[in-house]
Parts: sequence; C-alpha cells; structure tokens
Amino acid sequence: MNEVLVLLLGTFYGLIIGLIPAAGATTGLITLFSFMYLFSDPYLGVIFCMAVVAASTTGDTFAGILLGIPGANSAAATMVDGFPLALKGKATYAISAAVTSSTINGLLWGSLVFLFIPFYMELLLFFGVPELWAFTIFALATVGFISSKWMIRSTIAIILGIFFGLVGVDPNTNEARFTLGWFYLQDGIQLMPVVAGLFAIPELLEGFKKRDKTSLMGSNHLIQLIDGIKVVFKNIWLSLRGGFIGAFIGVLPGLGGAVADWIAYGQSGSKGNGDIRGVIGPEGANNAQKATSMLPTILFGIPGAPFAAIIMALFTYLGFELGTPDLAYDTLFFDSLTFGFIAATALTGVICLVFAQYFAYLSYVPYRYYFPIVLLFIVWACMQYTGGWEDLIMLLFFSAVGIICKYVKFSRPSLLIGFILSERVEALSIQMFTLYDWSSLMERPIFLGLILATVIVGLIGLFKRNRLEYV
Repeated sequence: MNEVLVLLLGTFYGLIIGLIPAAGATTGLITLFSFMYLFSDPYLGVIFCMAVVAASTTGDTFAGILLGIPGANSAAATMVDGFPLALKGKATYAISAAVTSSTINGLLWGSLVFLFIPFYMELLLFFGVPELWAFTIFALATVGFISSKWMIRSTIAIILGIFFGLVGVDPNTNEARFTLGWFYLQDGIQLMPVVAGLFAIPELLEGFKKRDKTSLMGSNHLIQLIDGIKVVFKNIWLSLRGGFIGAFIGVLPGLGGAVADWIAYGQSGSKGNGDIRGVIGPEGANNAQKATSMLPTILFGIPGAPFAAIIMALFTYLGFELGTPDLAYDTLFFDSLTFGFIAATALTGVICLVFAQYFAYLSYVPYRYYFPIVLLFIVWACMQYTGGWEDLIMLLFFSAVGIICKYVKFSRPSLLIGFILSERVEALSIQMFTLYDWSSLMERPIFLGLILATVIVGLIGLFKRNRLEYV
C-alpha cells in the first residue's frame, strides 16, 4: 500500500514539474534533496525518484506544445511542430500523439531495461580496472565529441569539470589542493550547487524572460484526443524508430535526451509548420532515452545523462552505491526501480490523456508566479550541506558559470560529467598505471575494444564538426 501511495505522489509531483516551462526532470530531482529524509524506507525513495523521472519526461511535452517553451531541453524538438499545431487549434491532437508515442516507447524500453537489469549486472564480472578506466574515457569522449559541435569548447569544459572535481584533499598526500586556503572546500565541491548552477538556474532565468503567449485548445477535444492516438498507431514504425534512437543514445554515457530527440526529429520526415510526424518521432525517443540512460548509471556509476547524475546523488543519499557488484544481489532495489518507472509511465500516460484539457490550464499560468517557488526549493536544496553562506556562494558561483557556458556555447553536460567522473578518473588512472604495463593491457580484448570505440567517437566528432562548419 505504501508503494502505491509513493508512486502516486511521485507521479503527481513529476507531472507538475514537467508542466512547468524550462524545468524538466533535472530541476525536479534537484528539489528532492530537501525531502529525502522523509523516506525512512530507502526503497520507497527509489520508487518516488523513478516515478518523478517518468512523469516529468512525459509531462514536459505540454509546455512545449501549448506555450512554445519546452518543459526541458529534450522537449525542444517536439515543440517545433507541436506549437504550430496548437496555434492552429489542434493542441489536444498534438498532445495526445506525443503522450501516446512517449508512453509506448517508455513501457517498451523500460521493460527491456529494468526487468532484465539484474542480468546486465553480470557484465561487471568482466570489467577490471583497465576496462573501467577505458569505459570512463569513452564516456568523456562521447559527451565531449558527439553531444556538441563545439568539440574544442566541450573538451575545455570537461577539463574544467575535472579540475572542479579535484578540489579538496589529495588522496596521495592527504594535503589540501586547489582550495585557495578555504577550509570549506577541503571536503570537495558538493554536487548540488554544481548541477543547480549549471542547469536549473540558467533555464529558470531563460524561462522567466519568455513570452506568455498561449493558444486555446479546440472545442472538439474528444475527437482530437482519439485522432492523436490513432495517428501514432498509423505511424507506429516512426514512433518505434524514434524509441530505438533514444534507447541507443541513452546507453552512451552523458549524451542526454536533447541529442536523441533531435536525431529522432531529423529522421521523422517532418516538413515543419505543424507536421504531426515531427511530434511522434522525438516523443518516441523521449522516455526510451530516460530508461536506457539508467544502464551505465547503475552498472558503472557513470551517469547516462544530466538527470542521471542527480539520481546517483539521491540514491547515494538513500544508501545505494551505484556501479558496485554488491548491488547486483539487492533484488528489492531492482524491483523498486522497475515498479517506479514502468508503473509511473503507464499511469502518467493515462492521466495525461484523460486530463489533457485540464492540465493545459497550469501551463497558462504566467511564469512569474511559480518562478520564485521553484527557485526557493533549489536554493533550499543547495543549502542542505552546511546551511551557511558558503553553500549560497557556491550556488551563485556555479550559476554564473552555467549562464556563461550557456551563452558562449561551452557544453554544460561536458563540464558536469567531467566533475562527476574526476575522482574516478584519478583513482582508476593511478591503479591502472601502477598495476598494469602495456603488454598486459594488449591482452585484454574488452579494454582494446573500448579504446577503439573512443577513437571512433573522436573521429565522428571531427567529421561532424567539419561537416557543420563547411557544408
């Protein structure tokens, strides 16, 4: 009974977050740090978190279609054709198609990921220090070379993120490093102000500047609702193809939903100006990417997307250490993951379809009313470390970094992934180059395969950059 109640609460909260323009799953998860202590049973916390992810991912479609302001970066592709449809009085049609496509692929890929994830955990048995090091470098390469056409800027962002992650105490000498004599930094920079500053604050400020223009939904709501469902099944292969793209991108560490959605939009065949195919394709990728992003996050402790970095921190707070073999034996953890994501995906789909017309009214509320509420929760969550002015200074500093990165095109996901993986890169590098020589590394096929994959990713990044610059 408690599980069902927590699922309902998480789904409702995720829907509200999804409906708020420029918020999305990342912002919604950040605010949860203020409430995690309420879960005396950590498995209930897992259900709640996964329900928030599933519900907000589906719900963020509403703001993009109705207001032309995506609820999250990953919903921007849906907005391209969804908003013109809404302006033509076909908002319910677009929302119905988007929710149906998203729900189908969320259930499909959620089942493939979460129902079988205990079996995927056996992959860890084949990964030693060299393989984990190579996979970590591969993760940095994918986010640096593929997720942005600005490859040099992304590389600089990764290096900057690693630098921030190394602030604290040197594990070899046990001496403070890069702290500028500030005792507060000797425990390292906390994740919360980094994520909130890089992602939540810049997007909130951007949303605050957006227009309040909306479109009224047509009066033939029921007919549009049915037509939206039917058109997805008429274009079911387009939806499933979008889901496959989202699932594939999700497995690659650090890329995030925006990449998957734009690729799915590009292959949809949309002609623009309200083509429903431009809604079905990217929405197929949306939930699928969220599901498969959890694979590298859980198996290796490497976040598959920015939202997954918050999940890692939340689960650590709940007492679960991702990327460790011990987790493979915790069947209740996997059951909670599965129930939270799949049940919330199905529930959200039903709720969004039944109450689409009424949920729309929340998107019509001017941004200035809920902007201070969301901002207050973010500041509160970031000040849970010491509760002092130092926490606030760090939030302000990384908010400035996030705003600068956003406007000068430095990849914020690259910086975040570099920050998160800095400790792992340092520790694994020390272990690998201490315990292994080159001849022994050449005898490890998985290690060599990952190095080859990293080189290929780098070449793809170079090719893509040249194509974008000169064609």
